[in-house]
Amino acid sequence: MVFTRLFTQLLKTNPKNDNGCVTNNKTPYKFYEEIQRAMDKMSDHEKLKQHIKELEKEACERNESEKRIKHLNSVLNSIRNIHHLVSGVDNPKEFIEKACKSLVDDGGYFGAWIILTDEDNIVLGSAATGLGESFLSILEKMERDELIYCCKNVLAQSEILAIEDTLSACAGCPVSHMYRGRGAMTGRLEHSQKIYGVLTASVPAAFSADLKEQALFKDVTNDIAFALHNIEKKKQRQEAENELVKARDELELRVKKRTNELELLSSRLLNAQEEERKRIAADLHDEIGQSLSAAKFIIETAFEQFDTQKTVPDIDSLRKLVPMLQKTSEEVRTIVMNLRPSILDDLGILATIGWFCRQFQGVYSDIRVKEKINIKEADVSDALKTIIFRVMQEAMNNIAKHSKADIVCLYLEKRESIIDLAIEDNGLGFDMAKSSSGNIAEKGFGISGMKERTELSGGFFLIESSPGEGTIVRASWQAQK
Repeated sequence: MVFTRLFTQLLKTNPKNDNGCVTNNKTPYKFYEEIQRAMDKMSDHEKLKQHIKELEKEACERNESEKRIKHLNSVLNSIRNIHHLVSGVDNPKEFIEKACKSLVDDGGYFGAWIILTDEDNIVLGSAATGLGESFLSILEKMERDELIYCCKNVLAQSEILAIEDTLSACAGCPVSHMYRGRGAMTGRLEHSQKIYGVLTASVPAAFSADLKEQALFKDVTNDIAFALHNIEKKKQRQEAENELVKARDELELRVKKRTNELELLSSRLLNAQEEERKRIAADLHDEIGQSLSAAKFIIETAFEQFDTQKTVPDIDSLRKLVPMLQKTSEEVRTIVMNLRPSILDDLGILATIGWFCRQFQGVYSDIRVKEKINIKEADVSDALKTIIFRVMQEAMNNIAKHSKADIVCLYLEKRESIIDLAIEDNGLGFDMAKSSSGNIAEKGFGISGMKERTELSGGFFLIESSPGEGTIVRASWQAQK
């Protein structure tokens, strides 16, 4: 353009000859020199235009770099804030709300949302910043098991999902209209092979395609997942500690209760021993003592008659000694059997049960006893024989005293490796709830004694009863090989 103007100027200043050619008084060299200067001016102008374009491009790139640096600093600042949240927030819902707010408010992202899910993609919690009520539509889709594009893809891969054209890629997403002219990145929140949910954030479209930007966003998802992992572990530790404290308190309460029971049981045991001694002493005095005194009187009378009258004593009076001494012998045998039946040592537990049931029916004729024995004598150890007899004896005595039953069923059997003893009656029964809430004194030494004998011998003791439904006393032991 400069060259055209210069050539036009030359035509004006240099007339044409008859042939239409430009003529001037200058030499050809001068003429060409002016043309060269004109071309140089044109070249300088083009270079200037090129330089301006380069400066504009450089300024644009510098501006983009500044924006990117500002964005990166904002993201880094958000990451620092997320790190601070880890130590100060124990609730996952509160944490993700503050994390989303930090990602947006610090200027790193236009909008951000987090959805926490379980392994079946059931929503456990959610938070969003910069999306308004449109975010609720995403949750509604999730509840209908309709995963939106980003969630569906990112849950199936560990890499960051970067979307430049959100309008086409996220056409079915309820918030895609808010991403107009922007890109988006989505990453799953995963730590220690557990997926906690997904994080999605909107960024400039150019940023979403940048690999460094994606790597930084990956760091954000990792930090949030790590924080959620820590919150979960902290909650689990707290729950475990609470369980330990609860178990310790329960154990201490049980130990205290058990100690009180043992102290009371020891006291009642001493009292029972004294009562047993008192009963034996009364039996010896009232029955045996009187019989022996009567026998002594008869014998002394006979000797006195013989010494004074020198005659043979009255044989009839002496004959009275035979039934009297026989009765005394039976009373002695009864006392011995009550203390420990010799039949248990001589014939075993099966014969002893049969003898005891016959004795029981002889005393309590209005109570019918049914026996079901399905066990061999060799299956019961000597130590266990005594335990079984004492439990049976106490249970039957309780039935006679309290139940007002007319039928008692006694079971002793071996099932696989378990020896089971059960005494069932059709009596009045009692309220187990009231009995369980009472102490050992209210339950009676008989029940506690049976329980103690059974458990101290390695067995399991249970009473089942309800008012009007009778009572079942159960005791079981592991059979010895």
